[in-house]
Formats: sequence, C-alpha cells, structure tokens
Amino acid sequence: MRLKRNNSKKSLINQENLSIENIKLQLNHTSDLKEREIHSDKQTYIILYINSLVDQEKFESKIIKPLTKMENNDISNELYSQEISTTKSNKTAINGLLDGYCLLMEKGGSSEGFLLKANASTDREVAEPVVEKTILGAKVGFVESLDKNVFLLRAVTKSPDFTVKNYTLGSSTTTNVSLIYLDHMTDPEIVKKVDQRIKSITLDSIRSVGDIQDCIEDHTVTPFPQLLLTERPDKASANLKDGRVALILDGSPSVIILPATFMTFFQTPDDYITRWWLGSFFRFIRLFSYIIALILPASYVAFVSFHYEVIPLELVYSLQSSLSYVPFRPFIELMIMQLSFELLREASIRLPPSVATTFGIVGGLVVGTAMVEAGIVSYGGLIVVALTSVASFVQPNIEMSSSIRVLGFPLMLLASIFGFSGIVIGVLCVLIHLSRLTSFGFPYFSPFVPLNIKDFKDTILRVPSWMMYKQPKDSPHFKREIQSRKWKQDESEGPY
Repeated sequence: MRLKRNNSKKSLINQENLSIENIKLQLNHTSDLKEREIHSDKQTYIILYINSLVDQEKFESKIIKPLTKMENNDISNELYSQEISTTKSNKTAINGLLDGYCLLMEKGGSSEGFLLKANASTDREVAEPVVEKTILGAKVGFVESLDKNVFLLRAVTKSPDFTVKNYTLGSSTTTNVSLIYLDHMTDPEIVKKVDQRIKSITLDSIRSVGDIQDCIEDHTVTPFPQLLLTERPDKASANLKDGRVALILDGSPSVIILPATFMTFFQTPDDYITRWWLGSFFRFIRLFSYIIALILPASYVAFVSFHYEVIPLELVYSLQSSLSYVPFRPFIELMIMQLSFELLREASIRLPPSVATTFGIVGGLVVGTAMVEAGIVSYGGLIVVALTSVASFVQPNIEMSSSIRVLGFPLMLLASIFGFSGIVIGVLCVLIHLSRLTSFGFPYFSPFVPLNIKDFKDTILRVPSWMMYKQPKDSPHFKREIQSRKWKQDESEGPY
C-alpha cells in the first residue's frame, strides 16, 4: 500500500529554471545537502553536493583544490581530468546531484551550472557468478554497477559495432538503464521495439529488473519467461553476437537478454567449451529432465489411479502394499509431498548458506521418512517427488525451472480426473500455448513452430562451430566460417 501526500508546494517549482533555492526546496532541505563557497580569481562560486553520495577525497583533490588555484575562471581547462557537463535545467541538476555529482555555479551570475563527477563508489569486486556456475567457463560475473557491467560486457565483445543507449526511468526515483547491441548484427526492428517500450515506461520507481520485464514483455499471463536473465558477461556477449540486445539496470547484477526463445533457457557456456557431441548430450539431458519433472508426478497419479495394467505385475503388488496404509488418494498424497518440498525449498533460500545445506538434507530426510512411517504418503510417492525435484534442479535457468513448479499441479489434477488422457490434454495445451507466445514479435517456440530445419543446428543438438553458418551468404564472414576446416582437404582425403 502506498501512502500519498500533498505535493502542491513542490509543483509550483519551475524545474526549467536553475536556482539553488529551487534545488534545496525540491530536495526537502535534506541535511546531507551541503553548500560551499569557493573564492577564485576575484570570482565567487557556490558548489552544491550531497555529502553521502560524494567521495570526499576525490572531491577535495580533484575539484576544490584546482578551483582555488584557477586563473581566468576557465573551469573546463582547469578541471580537464573530471567529467564535466553543463546544465540550465533544475531537474537535470537534481538528477546529477542524486547520481553523486557536484553542481558548480557562479554566485549571483548566470543561470548555467557545471556538473562535476565526484561520486563515491561502494561497488563490490568482480567475482564468480553465484547462480550460473560453470566448470570450464570464465569465473567473472556482473556486479551492481552500471558502468562496470558495461565495461565487463565490452571487454569480451571487442567490436566497433558495440552500441550503448542510455535511459533514465522513474518519475519519483530515477534509475539508469543501458540498452546494448551490435549495430550491424541486430535487426533494427528489434532495437526500435525495445526503445519504444522502454520509453513508454511511466512507473514512479524501478525497484528491480522485474519491473522492466513486466512493462516490456509481450505476454504477462504465462508461466514461461520471455526474457533471459543472466549474470555472466560471456553469456551476454554470445547472445549479442547472435543478434540479440541486452538491458543493464543500475544496481542489479542481472542483465536482461531479449528476444529469447524456449531453447535459449537450456543453453550454458559449457556447451560451447566442451566438444560438440558432449555439449549436445548435456543439452539433451536438460531438456529430457524438464519433460520428466513436468509429467512424472502426473503420470504416477494416472497410472496408480487408472492404468494399473501398464505397470509390471511385481511392481503393482509393491505399490498396492504401500498405498494400502495411505488414507489419501494419490493426487492428494503428491500434493502434500510437493507442497512440503516447496516449503523446505523456500525456507532453505532464506537461511544462511552454512545452515541451508544441513537444513535441506536433514529436513528432507526427516520429513520424508516421518511421512512414510506415519502412513501419510507412500514410498512410491516419495520416490516420484524426489526424482521430480532432482530433475528440476538440472535446469540451468531458475525462471524456466519455476515454470515446472507452476504447471505440475494442474497436470496432476487433470491426471487424477481423466487419467492418461488428462495428461495428453494438458501437454497439448502447453504446446499450443508455447506456439502462440512471442518475444518482441519473434516466435517463442522457434525453430519448432514455425518449423525451420536450418535453425536446428544450435537447439537440442549443437553442431560444430564451423558448421553454424549464421551469417548470410553475401556476408564477408560467411567464407571465413565455411573455410575454417579447409586444412582437412589439403592434408588428407579422409572425412571432412
């Protein structure tokens, strides 16, 4: 719930006219807004800054000291080592002060001011990503600084086509956002759509990347993520080279990649480091585990409730003996187990890492064993939930893994009512829904729908790099790619 108050006094301020009085009033005369007079060469300057946002050492050595020794009042030449911009707008000056800049103005002079960069830095050092870990990949992850994230991304994408567009979002609290793409490799229509949707955001404040996702994604009522979040510069760079764009939010270590397809969420940097057939095998395992985690609980409910004839006879006797002590139907039994597991998962996320590991192992064993011993659930249900949990953890993307948690419950409900036919109906509905989704106008379920055989080279299977002809034939890069293994023809007559 948001509380509103009367801001009629502030609304009377003319934000187009730069004045110290208006700035102080707009900032509510906050105690950490400091004003300082500087006398230099028969001229008096007033400098405004927010003390809590300014690096005092940089402020004194890079700004105050040169200004006191300044001659001829030539500010630009005297502070050549600093980032300087001029402004005549009260709103621009306030935004600069909130970003850690200092505002320098002549006392009783013109209405033009100078914004001098002196912001304090509390950014953490670049470290290994916490969520998206790799075995052989780079141990570098994004941080909470916009400038540092742009640097990390540019460092692994050394191209003159690297283009950055900056935006400031939020009407009450401002947040800086950067749009990054490779000019000659990205479809101009995608850049135009992203630019239009970002400029249409009219939120009072941007708290996280989720606020931007809600405003720019094509479909909001769907369990499937349409924008890829990553904390890895190498992964973001690879997507830029594939013609996608990146959105970097100041204060967030996650970068938004768009447009995204369904298979994009099953790819990891390790797929391209290991040999192509190993990368293909691991990618197939991830897709297979997603399917297993989605339909295994529903299949158990359908087979136990309606289709005993599908199960081997020896296993039927074992399941019946285990289920005979359970007072609930298989659907209710699995619902209890799934909800219990969700509680354990959410609790372990909020605990300290040293405690969460022990809690997850001990809690799962104790709760699961106690439920079976008490006759609340069967051994078969416990095994199914355990396998489903393991399969869901195989997914490299958390948001795609969360879609299993959402879709699993309605599939179990359909299986408990219609049996295996209910599973077929539910899966068909999911496939139809996937076929109708788009991400910035691009088909989400591509290359399956619409079917494009050529794009299968980097979906379920990953073919060798020299076979991925992503460049058009009229591109100068095409011949370089197609000749990457020309040495094989020159050395022998063996297979290419």
